[in-house]
Amino acid sequence: MLYTVTLYVLLALGLAASVGFLALHRPRRFFRMVEINASWWVIIIGLLYARSLMLLGIRGARPGETWWDMAIGIGFLAAIDALLLIRFFSYLWYLRDHPEKRS
Repeated sequence: MLYTVTLYVLLALGLAASVGFLALHRPRRFFRMVEINASWWVIIIGLLYARSLMLLGIRGARPGETWWDMAIGIGFLAAIDALLLIRFFSYLWYLRDHPEKRS
């Protein structure tokens, strides 16, 4: 049960950070190299997180065979969440330092 709750929390946190970044960033020209570099990995991870959250709700979580199997899965999710949160908060700091870019 704790494993399932941990997965829900990590997936929801990552999805919220991904959607929050995209809502703030509002990419206009998706196929420019700058936009691909800034936004596409966030979009792809957000879609994967949304899919995983839906499948978790439908199927439920099946814990791994051993403790280290679960630790690796949760560790990777936490690491990706950390990257998404860093991206979200760094963009917030960027907007704070450059108010003219908010338009």
